[in-house]
Amino acid sequence: MFQWSADYEIGIRQIDSEHQQLFALAERMQQAMLDGKGKAILTDLLARMVDYTHYHFTHEEQLMEKIHYPDYREHQQQHQDLRLKVEGMQARAMSGEATMTIEVMQFFMAWLKRHTATSDSRIGRFIKSNGLPLPD
Repeated sequence: MFQWSADYEIGIRQIDSEHQQLFALAERMQQAMLDGKGKAILTDLLARMVDYTHYHFTHEEQLMEKIHYPDYREHQQQHQDLRLKVEGMQARAMSGEATMTIEVMQFFMAWLKRHTATSDSRIGRFIKSNGLPLPD
Protein backbone atom coordinates (compact mmCIF):
# COMPACT_ATOMS: atom_id res chain seq x y z
CA MET A 1 0.00 0.00 0.00
CA PHE A 2 2.82 2.43 0.83
CA GLN A 3 5.50 1.11 -1.42
CA TRP A 4 7.73 3.78 -2.94
CA SER A 5 7.85 3.72 -6.71
CA ALA A 6 9.59 5.70 -9.43
CA ASP A 7 6.20 7.29 -10.20
CA TYR A 8 6.73 9.52 -7.16
CA GLU A 9 10.22 10.67 -8.10
CA ILE A 10 10.54 14.36 -8.91
CA GLY A 11 14.16 14.13 -10.06
CA ILE A 12 15.80 15.85 -7.11
CA ARG A 13 17.90 13.34 -5.22
CA GLN A 14 17.59 14.81 -1.70
CA ILE A 15 13.85 15.44 -1.98
CA ASP A 16 13.21 11.98 -3.46
CA SER A 17 15.24 10.40 -0.65
CA GLU A 18 13.29 12.29 1.98
CA HIS A 19 10.00 11.29 0.35
CA GLN A 20 11.15 7.67 0.50
CA GLN A 21 11.71 8.08 4.24
CA LEU A 22 8.18 9.43 4.67
CA PHE A 23 6.80 6.43 2.76
CA ALA A 24 8.88 4.15 4.99
CA LEU A 25 7.37 5.70 8.13
CA ALA A 26 3.87 5.08 6.81
CA GLU A 27 4.76 1.51 5.86
CA ARG A 28 6.07 0.91 9.38
CA MET A 29 2.75 2.11 10.76
CA GLN A 30 0.85 -0.21 8.44
CA GLN A 31 3.03 -3.17 9.42
CA ALA A 32 2.55 -2.40 13.11
CA MET A 33 -1.22 -2.38 12.57
CA LEU A 34 -1.09 -5.72 10.75
CA ASP A 35 0.92 -7.10 13.67
CA GLY A 36 -1.65 -5.76 16.13
CA LYS A 37 0.76 -3.18 17.53
CA GLY A 38 -0.53 -0.02 15.84
CA LYS A 39 -1.68 1.72 19.02
CA ALA A 40 1.47 0.75 20.87
CA ILE A 41 3.73 2.63 18.46
CA LEU A 42 1.34 5.31 17.17
CA THR A 43 2.57 8.03 19.49
CA ASP A 44 6.20 7.37 18.57
CA LEU A 45 5.47 7.23 14.82
CA LEU A 46 3.43 10.42 14.94
CA ALA A 47 6.28 12.17 16.72
CA ARG A 48 8.66 10.91 14.03
CA MET A 49 6.30 12.06 11.28
CA VAL A 50 6.02 15.52 12.82
CA ASP A 51 9.80 15.78 13.20
CA TYR A 52 10.62 14.36 9.79
CA THR A 53 8.00 16.38 7.90
CA HIS A 54 9.39 19.53 9.51
CA TYR A 55 12.91 18.49 8.49
CA HIS A 56 11.81 17.65 4.93
CA PHE A 57 9.61 20.71 4.46
CA THR A 58 12.48 22.94 5.56
CA HIS A 59 14.68 21.50 2.78
CA GLU A 60 11.95 21.70 0.19
CA GLU A 61 11.08 25.29 1.10
CA GLN A 62 14.75 26.32 1.02
CA LEU A 63 15.02 24.82 -2.46
CA MET A 64 11.92 26.66 -3.65
CA GLU A 65 13.29 29.96 -2.35
CA LYS A 66 16.67 29.31 -3.98
CA ILE A 67 15.16 28.69 -7.42
CA HIS A 68 12.57 31.48 -7.05
CA TYR A 69 9.75 29.00 -7.47
CA PRO A 70 6.63 30.98 -8.46
CA ASP A 71 4.17 28.84 -6.42
CA TYR A 72 6.32 28.92 -3.29
CA ARG A 73 3.71 30.54 -1.00
CA GLU A 74 0.94 28.16 -2.03
CA HIS A 75 3.22 25.15 -1.61
CA GLN A 76 4.44 26.42 1.75
CA GLN A 77 0.81 26.76 2.88
CA GLN A 78 0.16 23.12 1.92
CA HIS A 79 3.07 22.17 4.16
CA GLN A 80 1.73 24.28 7.01
CA ASP A 81 -1.74 22.76 6.64
CA LEU A 82 -0.27 19.26 6.94
CA ARG A 83 1.84 20.23 9.97
CA LEU A 84 -1.26 21.50 11.77
CA LYS A 85 -3.34 18.46 10.83
CA VAL A 86 -0.68 15.96 11.95
CA GLU A 87 -0.06 17.86 15.19
CA GLY A 88 -3.81 17.77 15.87
CA MET A 89 -3.84 14.03 15.23
CA GLN A 90 -0.86 13.67 17.52
CA ALA A 91 -2.76 15.40 20.33
CA ARG A 92 -5.80 13.18 19.76
CA ALA A 93 -3.66 10.03 19.78
CA MET A 94 -1.94 11.10 23.00
CA SER A 95 -5.37 11.51 24.60
CA GLY A 96 -6.01 7.83 23.86
CA GLU A 97 -8.45 8.10 20.97
CA ALA A 98 -8.79 4.55 19.68
CA THR A 99 -9.41 5.06 15.96
CA MET A 100 -6.42 7.26 15.32
CA THR A 101 -4.03 4.63 13.92
CA ILE A 102 -6.15 3.85 10.87
CA GLU A 103 -7.20 7.47 10.37
CA VAL A 104 -3.62 8.75 10.55
CA MET A 105 -2.33 6.12 8.16
CA GLN A 106 -5.06 6.73 5.60
CA PHE A 107 -4.84 10.51 5.81
CA PHE A 108 -1.06 10.70 5.75
CA MET A 109 -0.59 8.36 2.81
CA ALA A 110 -3.36 9.96 0.75
CA TRP A 111 -1.83 13.38 1.38
CA LEU A 112 1.73 12.23 0.71
CA LYS A 113 0.87 10.45 -2.53
CA ARG A 114 -1.25 13.34 -3.81
CA HIS A 115 1.20 16.06 -2.76
CA THR A 116 4.25 14.25 -4.15
CA ALA A 117 2.55 13.41 -7.45
CA THR A 118 1.19 16.92 -7.99
CA SER A 119 2.73 19.82 -6.06
CA ASP A 120 6.21 18.36 -5.62
CA SER A 121 6.43 17.11 -9.19
CA ARG A 122 5.77 20.68 -10.36
CA ILE A 123 8.98 21.76 -8.61
CA GLY A 124 10.96 19.18 -10.60
CA ARG A 125 9.30 20.25 -13.84
CA PHE A 126 9.98 23.92 -13.07
CA ILE A 127 13.67 23.20 -12.55
CA LYS A 128 13.94 21.19 -15.77
CA SER A 129 11.88 23.54 -17.92
CA ASN A 130 13.94 26.54 -16.81
CA GLY A 131 17.27 24.77 -17.32
CA LEU A 132 18.22 25.16 -13.67
CA PRO A 133 20.92 22.89 -12.28
CA LEU A 134 19.63 20.08 -10.12
CA PRO A 135 20.61 20.55 -6.50
CA ASP A 136 22.85 17.95 -4.88
